[in-house]
Amino acid sequence: NGKLKALVPSPASPPDLTASLPPFLEEEPPQVEIPTFVARERELAQLDRFLDLALAGQGRVVFVTGEAGSGKTALVQEFTRRAQEAHADLIVASGNCNAHTGIGDPYLPLREILGLLTGDVQARWAAGAITREHARRLWNTLPLTAQALVEAGPDLIDTFVLRAALLERAMTYAPGRADWLTRLDELVEHKPTGPGMPSAQQSDLFEQYTRVLQALARQVSLVLVVDALQWADLGSISLLFHLGRQLAGSRILIVGAYRPEEVALGRPASPLLAGGIEGGRERHPLEPVVNEFQRDFGDIAVNVDQAESRDFIEAFLDSEPNRLGLPFREMLYRQTHGHPLFTIELLRGLQERGDLIQDPEGRWVEGPALDWETLPARVEAVIAERIGRLAEPLQAALRVASVEGEDFAAEVMARVLGTDERKMVQRLSSELDRRHRLVRAQAIERLGSRRVSRYRFRNYLFQKYLYDNLDQVERAYLHEDVGNVLEELYGDQASEIAAIAPQLAWHFQEAGIAEKAIHYLHQAGERAVELSAYQEAIAHLTRGLALLMALPDSPERAQQELALQLALGMGWLSTSAPAPEVEKAYIRARELCQQMGKTSQLCRVVGELSIMHYVWAEHQRARELAEEALNLAQQAEDPLLVALGHWHLGVVLFGLGEYTTALGHLEQVIAFYNPEQHHRSLVVLSVSDPGLSALAYVACCLWCLGYPEQALSRSQQALALARELDHAFSLADVLCYGGCLFNAMRRDAPALKDDAEELMRLSNEKSFAGWLGMGTGFRGEALTMLGQVQEGMAQMREGMAAHQSVGVRLNLSEKLCSLAEAQAKAGQPEEGLATLAEALALVEETNERYCEAELYRLKGELLLAQGDDAEAEASFHKAIEVARRQQAKSWELRATVSLCRLWRKQGRVDEARPMLAEIYGWFTEGFDTPDLQEARALLEELSRN
Repeated sequence: NGKLKALVPSPASPPDLTASLPPFLEEEPPQVEIPTFVARERELAQLDRFLDLALAGQGRVVFVTGEAGSGKTALVQEFTRRAQEAHADLIVASGNCNAHTGIGDPYLPLREILGLLTGDVQARWAAGAITREHARRLWNTLPLTAQALVEAGPDLIDTFVLRAALLERAMTYAPGRADWLTRLDELVEHKPTGPGMPSAQQSDLFEQYTRVLQALARQVSLVLVVDALQWADLGSISLLFHLGRQLAGSRILIVGAYRPEEVALGRPASPLLAGGIEGGRERHPLEPVVNEFQRDFGDIAVNVDQAESRDFIEAFLDSEPNRLGLPFREMLYRQTHGHPLFTIELLRGLQERGDLIQDPEGRWVEGPALDWETLPARVEAVIAERIGRLAEPLQAALRVASVEGEDFAAEVMARVLGTDERKMVQRLSSELDRRHRLVRAQAIERLGSRRVSRYRFRNYLFQKYLYDNLDQVERAYLHEDVGNVLEELYGDQASEIAAIAPQLAWHFQEAGIAEKAIHYLHQAGERAVELSAYQEAIAHLTRGLALLMALPDSPERAQQELALQLALGMGWLSTSAPAPEVEKAYIRARELCQQMGKTSQLCRVVGELSIMHYVWAEHQRARELAEEALNLAQQAEDPLLVALGHWHLGVVLFGLGEYTTALGHLEQVIAFYNPEQHHRSLVVLSVSDPGLSALAYVACCLWCLGYPEQALSRSQQALALARELDHAFSLADVLCYGGCLFNAMRRDAPALKDDAEELMRLSNEKSFAGWLGMGTGFRGEALTMLGQVQEGMAQMREGMAAHQSVGVRLNLSEKLCSLAEAQAKAGQPEEGLATLAEALALVEETNERYCEAELYRLKGELLLAQGDDAEAEASFHKAIEVARRQQAKSWELRATVSLCRLWRKQGRVDEARPMLAEIYGWFTEGFDTPDLQEARALLEELSRN
């Protein structure tokens, strides 16, 4: 990133837009089909209102919703066509999600949009999907987007847009070497590539994509369309959410289309989220995003299902001259209920079969043989009849196409069927596109010297019908054939083969060829991790492991399993709190490491296992594993692994309340750590950056040991560096410990509230379930300190419940301690004592002792409130005893103040004064902190008495 930034000059003036048109735009334009569009004026008016707001600088995300075939795509196409006619500076770019590979193909629609904005328009123009004017506008946007990429989005090159194709288009646009092209050329030339190069973080990609669009919107107005969002990958949905939150002040309208019934059904859950139950489902990730946008922007949905169905039938019939009377129209409504696809296909079938004919004046009338009883009543039957009229070679071609997916390549079909590629293109374009209107030409890709001509079914239901009607045997053979041909076409293009790895994995899995499926699932998982698309990575890797388990045991299988297990463990730790299934993965990885003698990998696995047990509050087992991991790292003589080992052990020792020893290990991590050298390497080895985490835990240790000013310095250093490095999981870790826990211990309520809310926002955005529970609980603690006791207690309970729901027991003793303190403030001492009894029992069960002294001190305060002075004094003495054993001067001071207040009340001033003076006199810093100010005030009062 440092090298790239050096190449990026300061913002320049807008590039020269005197375009050199590509040869294809000088040719005769293809015939662009404008379909009949009727009965949607209300919906168009809604979209026009949203566009007017966006053009006025109130950018937003809106959604067009409706069931399959209801006319969403047609509505959006008509809206964008009219909008471009009305606004000369408006740029429209669209991207589509894929039904088969969409959730495993990171950022697919957003990649397509950026491709169009960088001039990748030839295929769509040649297919007649866009007009010449639309193509010209997109082509003329190329220098603006290229300049924005150079200045604001260098990491988007090769992740969202391929460098070679981008540079080729740029040189076609400006053969005279314009300034912006020179800068783009330098950036592309010097951008590092290849295995082992660090990948951009998801947050970096999101910010850069946002800045590129914002830069464009300062010079042109943008309408960006994302179709079929029900099939979008989590990365695309997260990026859409990020963009939507940054549109204020920008002339950008984002239009998303999706099927609500698909979103309402959710998605198949992974075995981990479904509790190991096959067939479980989880919430669709689009649902909370839509809800959040509705809260921000109000009414943002255009529902085409709410349109009057009879109005559609009337308007569509009357779009052509006819003499079709009321009985015909009523029967058509009974058959289709005004569903656009059903209506259009049924009428087309009537016309093609001769049941509807044209009279001498060219008006449609009922034919003599019209018989409603023989007509299909369902769309499946309509499609079946329509496809059944095709010649067998065309049907065979469509069957192959359906196996590749909703989008497919003519060259793949030709090779599978042993047909000449040019003849296949002719069949698709002339017969199946222009004549039968079943498919549509989409794009032309170049793979070196090879051409790939891409087409798309005009409606998903066509593809689904064809695919569903293949029997199991034929389907398996065709999947194998399609997979083999795709390998041939893409085999020597490393970046391209990685991009279609999810598709290849699906084909070979359906073909029953497990070895190839596993290979491509692993590749797909690695690519998803590179793009910070962790949920997609988990899905691919889980499928890969499931297939691998069915193969015979062998050294090769063991090596492949180890790689998959390690990658899967990292993926889960990036998105959620640990669970028993994650431990199972790491234990298996440990067995494999031991079998193969992989010491460095074994060190990683054992260290992560120690963190698993730490999170489950099994602190003694966590210590044993952390010590083992450090020993293994020292045997391997790898400084990076040694630092990782010290971090594992330091974190676990803090939980045990062994602050001095923990501080020694954590300071070794900090002494070794150089963010520029080690950050990216460490987050590959352990999801959270141990260098940042060590700073956060050192802050907590120093405060407990009685060095509040040094502790605050470390906390501020940790938070500042974590925000600068902007690695989401590491930032969450630092916010939790270097921010929330640290401020909770030192009783800084405003700072605690700010850090907790930041942690909650980050956790919601990144789906960090464990961190969200922590943030919610800490916010409750802050509210209680600020006097909002009832609301605070409710949030603390919510946080604990969320935490425990994902298997986390870490910090539960601290949470119960804070809840008991809130109950005391609420005048509920008996409930508070019961909560403390639960917390102290948990301490003995788990050995989580970092707040043990505070638990006994608070117990004494509650007993004192009930008038039990003797038991209260015993509890204060116990708190002091624990604090001294832990060398925890801050906890000792707080407990001593409580005891001395009791003694003052009892008239035992001569005992209280020297005891408080001794602990107060030990401190050398932090005299302006609440604890030391309170102690000083009490000491002065005791001295006067």
